[in-house]
Amino acid sequence: MFTSFVSSIDGKIIVKEKGYWPIGSKKDYDYFTYLRAHADAIVDAKNTAMQFGKYTIRTIHDEQYQGYRREIGKEGMPEFIILTTSPDEELANKLKNDHGYKPTIVTNTSSEIPENLSNTFNIEKVTEGSGHVQISDLINYLNTKGHKNVFVDGGPTLIAQLLQEKALDEVHLTIAPKIFGSLPGKTLTMTEGILFPPDAIPQFELLNVEKLDDEVVLRYRRLNLTI
Repeated sequence: MFTSFVSSIDGKIIVKEKGYWPIGSKKDYDYFTYLRAHADAIVDAKNTAMQFGKYTIRTIHDEQYQGYRREIGKEGMPEFIILTTSPDEELANKLKNDHGYKPTIVTNTSSEIPENLSNTFNIEKVTEGSGHVQISDLINYLNTKGHKNVFVDGGPTLIAQLLQEKALDEVHLTIAPKIFGSLPGKTLTMTEGILFPPDAIPQFELLNVEKLDDEVVLRYRRLNLTI
């Protein structure tokens, strides 16, 4: 699994106010799109899908994205997977599209799925019970579908869970030449909801540095990763 984020110099990836998006430049967006063109599957948590899922569906149908796919020898569309225990009409309305494209809801066996949502989504119940979707169950599902290159959009809580389970292999991080500052509850970093203990801090090695005008893209790979 791999992910890509753009961050301000002071480490903010989202500001919950208007006027702060996009953080990165057009060149960063092109880099981001090229990375996602490698994906067999794209994974979002529900909140990220609510905010950005319609753009994901639009992007994967764009000629730029499809051109990148052809360039690297990929065919067809990636599976767009949304992890949630509460799929609902609001999410369905956000992701309706003119392409006839159906994202996949990955959820638990106790999740109550309104019958009409089957028109918008493919439904996969992978985790027993009523709790959150387990990362191990997600990985089993991805393996069953033969997805080798999995791009994780987020959000920050999902990224933290993947890091905790040692499931996130690569991080591509663009540093934008901006400093946002912070107010309580207004900003997010790349990982939220978990503070790793000192003896279990995820460690990465730097593989590559690329300069995009005033931005810099850092590519990291998790240490002790079996290739």
